[in-house]
Amino acid sequence: MNTMTTSAQVKRSIVYVDEKIQKGLLVALVVLEVLLVAGTLWVLYRQMGEVLDANLYRVHFSQQPNIYPLLFKTGLMGIGALVAVNVIVLWVATWLWARHVDSIIRPFRELVAKVEALDFTEDQANDVLHEVVDLALAWRHSKRRILHKLRAEIAKLDELGDLSDPEAQRRARSILESIREQLPHW
Repeated sequence: MNTMTTSAQVKRSIVYVDEKIQKGLLVALVVLEVLLVAGTLWVLYRQMGEVLDANLYRVHFSQQPNIYPLLFKTGLMGIGALVAVNVIVLWVATWLWARHVDSIIRPFRELVAKVEALDFTEDQANDVLHEVVDLALAWRHSKRRILHKLRAEIAKLDELGDLSDPEAQRRARSILESIREQLPHW
């Protein structure tokens, strides 16, 4: 009986971590954030300086607009641009991370599908160099060797012919014991 569990029933206790790409993304995001904040502060400094310079000597003119809405508008544009660039950068980082995870999961799923179909044929060369895929391939290779040994032992049973001979029965028991040793102990 094959019972399938739903994803709601299965909770992962191991969080997926790939230090190489996560460290690269984190360093890139921190450097970009520092550059972005510094750039935004510099632009805001320049723009607010222009607003102050334009209104500094016109304090006594009543026709001049109030300086606070101009400062607020300038600050809001700077902060809005900072948030917009952050959202775009985080979207790109999420896309890169999802692409990386998919590049690992895709060959792993193919290997699992082959196992479910009991297909232990030789695997093609894989472009993805990741520990998860390497472990799955190593497991498949070990199971392939065990299955080849089992196939050879079962072929020996066919060679015995008539099992009425006590010697043939002893050899059959020996072969069956060899087969039992190679089967998984569940």
